Amino acid sequence: MIRNSIKRYGRPIVAHSAYYSGYCRLTRWQGARIVSYHGILDTPTNHYAISTASFTQQMQHLAEHYTPVTVDYLVDLLHTGKPIPPRAVAVTFDDGYQDVSTRAYPILQRFGIPATVFLPTALIGTRSSERAAQGMVQTTFLTWEEVCEMSRHNITFGSHTVHHVSLAAISRREAQYQLEQSRARLEDEIGQPVTGFAYPYGTVRDYNHETARLVADAGYRWAVTGLSGITNHRSNPFALRRTKLEGGDGLAIFAQALQGALDPWVLVDRLGGLLKRSPRTVVLDEEVAS
Repeated sequence: MIRNSIKRYGRPIVAHSAYYSGYCRLTRWQGARIVSYHGILDTPTNHYAISTASFTQQMQHLAEHYTPVTVDYLVDLLHTGKPIPPRAVAVTFDDGYQDVSTRAYPILQRFGIPATVFLPTALIGTRSSERAAQGMVQTTFLTWEEVCEMSRHNITFGSHTVHHVSLAAISRREAQYQLEQSRARLEDEIGQPVTGFAYPYGTVRDYNHETARLVADAGYRWAVTGLSGITNHRSNPFALRRTKLEGGDGLAIFAQALQGALDPWVLVDRLGGLLKRSPRTVVLDEEVAS
């Protein structure tokens, strides 16, 4: 409750302060921005989800004032050293909730915006209230049929592990399983290479140099975190930053965030991670744990 209140009131304060103080003008256009969403609901039921109306406004603003790109495209530029287009923005979604298909996808198609969706493969096609106890804020997930349909129309997919677990909270062997099996399942279902990974939770206690090496060894080309910031040629492809959009972030906050107004929020994210250094509780199938 306290954490949610800090986000609800703190994020607008940080965004407005950074925007009107001139901070954004100092950091403007130093690279591309990757934005992340979780749920898109007509009437949001959790603080991670934003309303369908707000998402529509945000995507219209993005299409009219920015250059929508994919994360794969940005990573190609990082590897080749080619310049990043001005005002480049990539849209991503975590967790694979069904509203990506029912609400976000039609809006993305309407404005011609590509997106990348990160899936915890064991949860796709499931519906269970038990998922909430494992760190999931919604209980209805995409079906594989929906995933395959979207993969044919400008939506790419990446891994979010098999069971939505923090790689830093499990053994090396278990992490390898989560990375390799999720990628194999995705490639088998959609018939396309899977190059991207999103660290579940994405805080400073959920990834490190070791987990980044495991991601690379599992065949991925890049990975995204949950920390705010920009992407440029100095970025680590296996620790890319994203600007997180949540409930209460309307068009004004979105417009400011695209100019870097939420980048200082990384200090809050880092502090939260440092204060929660104890391992997350992880429950894996016997097949994985054995």
